[in-house]
Amino acid sequence: MKNIVITGGSKGLGVEQVRRFLEAGSKVYVVANMRGDLDEIDGDVVYKETDLSNWSDTSWLEEIHAECGHIDGLVNNAGMHLKKAMWDVEPAELDLVLNINVKAMFAACGALVRLQKDSGGGAIVNISSMGGLMGLQTAAAYVTAKTAVLGITRSMAVDAAPFGFRTNAVCPGFIDTDMTRAILEKDPARRVKIEGRIPGGKFGTARNVANAIHFLISDEAEHINGVALPVDNGFSIGF
Repeated sequence: MKNIVITGGSKGLGVEQVRRFLEAGSKVYVVANMRGDLDEIDGDVVYKETDLSNWSDTSWLEEIHAECGHIDGLVNNAGMHLKKAMWDVEPAELDLVLNINVKAMFAACGALVRLQKDSGGGAIVNISSMGGLMGLQTAAAYVTAKTAVLGITRSMAVDAAPFGFRTNAVCPGFIDTDMTRAILEKDPARRVKIEGRIPGGKFGTARNVANAIHFLISDEAEHINGVALPVDNGFSIGF
C-alpha cells in the first residue's frame, strides 16, 4: 500500500485525485484549509487542516512522515487563481498567489527530500496549468506562478534524482468542473469558441487529470522524470 499526500485535496480536481488513489489501494493524506467534500468519500483518508499560505511551515509534512514512516507520493495540487491584468494586481494579491502556488510547493519539495533522501526517495507531481505553457489573458499573477512550478519541477528532477526522487508536472487545460460550467453557462459563446480551439474538440474531466497524476506517481512511470505533461486534449499546441 502506498502512502500518498495530496495538498488541496478536499475540493475540485483534488477530490478526484483522492478517489483515484483510493481505488488503487493507497492510503491518502489530504492537506487543506477545509474538509470540503471529503465527507462524501469512503476510504482510508486522513485530513490535515493546514493553511498553506503560511508556506514556510512544513510541519504538516513532517507529521505525516512520522505517522506513516515513508511518503511514496506527494501531489502538490493546492493552488489559487487570480483573474486580473498585471497592472491591476495588488502587492498583497501577488504575495498570496505566489505563497500558495509557488512557495508552499517549493518548501514541500525541499522538506520531503530532507526527510527521505536516505530512505529511497519518492515520487512528486506538481500541478501547473496550461498557463505554465502559454500566456492567458488577464491572469498575469497566475501565469507567473504556474510557470514557476515548471522551474521547481525541473530543478527537483535534476537535484533530487540521485536520492531516488522523480519529480514531474501535470498541466491541465480546460476541465469540465462545476466552477468551469458555472462560469461558461453565463457565456455559452465562449465555450463554443474554446471547444473550437481544442484539437480534440472537448473539455477534459477531473478523472483525466487524476489518471495522469496517478500514472506519474506509479511504478509504471519509473523512468519518467522532469516532464511537464499537458492534459488538455491538444489545446496548448492547437491553433
